[in-house]
Order: sequence, then structure tokens, then C-alpha cells
Amino acid sequence: MYLLLLFPLLFLLPGSSYVIKGPKEVSGLERGSLTVQCHYDPGWETYKKWWCRGANWSRCRILVTTTDTEGEVKKGRVSIMDNQRSRVFTVTMEKLRQKDTDVYWCGILRFGADLGIKVKVTIGPGSSYVITGPEEVSGLEDGSLTVQCHYDPGWENYRKWWCRGAEWSNCEILVTTTETEWEVKKDRVSIRDDQISHVFTVTMEKLRQEDADVYWCGIERNGAADLGIQVKVPVEPVVARCHYGPRWEAYMKQWCGGADGSSCTILVQTTGSKQAKENRAYIDQEKRTFTVTLRN
Repeated sequence: MYLLLLFPLLFLLPGSSYVIKGPKEVSGLERGSLTVQCHYDPGWETYKKWWCRGANWSRCRILVTTTDTEGEVKKGRVSIMDNQRSRVFTVTMEKLRQKDTDVYWCGILRFGADLGIKVKVTIGPGSSYVITGPEEVSGLEDGSLTVQCHYDPGWENYRKWWCRGAEWSNCEILVTTTETEWEVKKDRVSIRDDQISHVFTVTMEKLRQEDADVYWCGIERNGAADLGIQVKVPVEPVVARCHYGPRWEAYMKQWCGGADGSSCTILVQTTGSKQAKENRAYIDQEKRTFTVTLRN
């Protein structure tokens, strides 16, 4: 492949920003994971995106590349996923090792010279032992989810926090424990520290799809870098699947709200097509099954 390096002052699109933007540096802890998000300009949605390792741009080794769809592609400990609607592709490196420390590149494959920006990745020693927790916790729209993060003895009196954002250095702290309160709630998020069991619990309520993101369980250290582990939080719509027998394919299907079936309110119903949409409800029928999806 032919690679074209983008320098901030040398490669600008007329009257706009760079084709690709992303963090200059990200860091992680040994045996943990890290996420890199690279944004790109409109017009590049259908191009393949890649993640490449090596300080020499022309000789870096491509570790993973997207396909023609938006699905996640994983190779070994590295995965990449392209969200074409948001125009951002996300790279995740798992089970980190100190020898993963290197220069990497976010890139876009095109005819001729590829486009890319440099990202320095630094992996620190395994202080990830201090905190352990789940790599991913999912929830349903309008529901709630709970994340439990365990920590080693000796960290009982330190403040614990819950932070949102793929980049550790720029994430937004949503809630923090205090010296006097073991449980703190702010809006739809609460945190509770059980110092006897060495575990702090985060609860997110009334979930929305826009809550889906990368979060961090963290411990605040005075005069030193905080400690934290990454937790992915996907939020899924509420889905109900209803099956029916042969010969009912051509009949109208409907989704109704209310305890009494004879007087419930019809929220959505099919017509002559296989799909129907009304307000927050969607019906899609296939293979003698109709699926109802509820969204905010």
C-alpha cells in the first residue's frame, strides 16, 4: 500500500479540518485494555479503515482492517469497528502487554496513497491488579445496569469514581464517592463503596441509547496518577419476538399496550407489508415470527 502522512499544518482540506482526527497519545495498563477513537470527515464512510503498528509509516504492519460493512472485525487481541453514521472508527486492544508500547496509526484505505494519523501507545506496568471488573456490561433501554469493580486491600479510604469517555485522560467523571458518604447519586448514576468487601458498585438507571459508550472504574490518588479500568457499556432496545403457526402469514399482526387484551391500546400493527412503524414501536415479520422493537 502507499501511505500518505497527514501533518497538522501541511495537509488541510480546503476550508475544513483534517480528513482523520484522533488522540496523539493513549495509555493503558498491563493486562488491561484500551480504546482509540478516530474521527473522519464526510465522504469517507464507505472506505475501509485500518490500524497499523510501527514508527515508520511506510513500513508499519496493519493489524486489523474493517470490511465493507459496519460489523466489528477482531484479530487476536485487537478489534476495529466503523460507525459510519457517526463517522468514527474505534480500535480496541485487549490483554495489554508492556511490549505493546509503540507507535500506531489510524488509517483509511483508498486508491493511491492511504490516509493516516499517528497515535503513540504506552503500556504501564500491571497496576491493573489494584482494580478488577467486567470488560463489558450491557443494559436495555429504559432499564438499569450495575457494574461492580473490586479493589485490593489498602485502598478502602480512597475516593472511587465512574468516568465516561473512550480516552482515559479526557473522560468525564459522572459521580465520585466522598470521605463521609459511601453512596453518592447524581442524576441517573449512583456509586456505592463497600469497604469491607473491597468493591464499589455503579448503577445507571433509566438507560438511553445515547448512554452507550466506554466508561472507567477509577480510584483517586492524591499526588499521583489515578488508577482505573475500562468498561464498555452497550445499551440495547427492548425487543419482543412472537411466533405463530402456518397459514397465519397473511393476517395482520399488532402490538398492544394494557393489562386487558380486550381494551388495550394498539401501538403498532402491520398492513400489507412485512414491516410497520409507529411512534416508538417497530414490527418486522419473517419466518412466521414478528419482532417488536421499542425505542425512545
